[in-house]
Amino acid sequence: MTDWEVKTLDQVVNLRRGFDLPQQSRRPGQFPVLTSGATAGWHDEGPIKGPGMVIGRATNLGEPTWSDTDYWPLNTTLYVADFLGNEPKWVFHLFESLDLTGYDSGSVQPMLNRNYIAKVSVRVPPLQTQRAISEVLGALSDKINANTKLAQLSADLASVLFNDELRGASWSDRTFDDLAKVSGGGTPSTKVAEYWDGDVNWATPTDVTCLVGPYLWETSRRITKEGLSACSSGLFEPGAILMTSRATIGAFAVAQLTTSVNQGFIVVQPKEAALKWWLFHEMRSRVEEFISLANGATFLELSRGNFRKLNLRLAEDSAMREFGVRVDSLHAAASSALQENRTLAVTRDALLPQLMSGKLRVRDAEKALEGVL
Repeated sequence: MTDWEVKTLDQVVNLRRGFDLPQQSRRPGQFPVLTSGATAGWHDEGPIKGPGMVIGRATNLGEPTWSDTDYWPLNTTLYVADFLGNEPKWVFHLFESLDLTGYDSGSVQPMLNRNYIAKVSVRVPPLQTQRAISEVLGALSDKINANTKLAQLSADLASVLFNDELRGASWSDRTFDDLAKVSGGGTPSTKVAEYWDGDVNWATPTDVTCLVGPYLWETSRRITKEGLSACSSGLFEPGAILMTSRATIGAFAVAQLTTSVNQGFIVVQPKEAALKWWLFHEMRSRVEEFISLANGATFLELSRGNFRKLNLRLAEDSAMREFGVRVDSLHAAASSALQENRTLAVTRDALLPQLMSGKLRVRDAEKALEGVL
């Protein structure tokens, strides 16, 4: 790209340090309090005009966070005081593509000094190209955001329908053990290499707590068949309800694939498939109770024995089955939207460095996305 220029970061943006705002000093308001990679809360003042962005200064060095509105940048960030005539969203994508972790200036804890990164060289396209790149990447982000909102709306509606059904339900003498097979998991010895990196999915609580919606499509680690035989986990089919039961109690996922789990789960497999969503929503609505029943010296854990004995709120069998049919389509829509997001995110992550480096032309990226958006 002959019309791209090589510039230093201080020629692209003017970065300044954010401001301290302790939790106890925050007042309810409409302005986001930005930290690295997230919104840390809300406040009634937004001293920096939006749209704008910050990057991580003390954590997640260089990771950008965007705001469409006026905002408060925490002192753990550097905020963009001036985009120096560049397209703001292109600058955001630029920082997404940069690895600034090597510019740590802290002696005790990580710290990104704006003076350290001022002379980092970057390739800068003309403003028109910046805007075109932002539109392509923005289209993917907009689709991801729309899918996320659809999934959340579908899940919320399913919960509302469950609460409506509870009006016709009553406490029963039947327990989780009566209506489901309640199991747990285990971990193969990490000292035996032959137990790891096989073909068997193996879920840990982190795989569930990081989910946007309660649908497990993949696990970060896998074990071998020998590893599965050497630990106390069974192999659970799609539809099994996974609930974290130690440390973090009450994070949920419904398995969308065959998987094993570690010891941090209670796994519920309904004896009657039609009652899956009733049991799922019953469990999600009782997390505070589960936490109150947990114990442990090092970390809280809800034992399977205590869980099995808990009584259930049940409606008429026909009503619970009908509820399962009604919300199944809602959960299917939510799961499908979030599954599509995984593909979109992979596509976006692949396009980002290519577009930002000029190796891929915008029109070629648009053509590649014709079948995606």
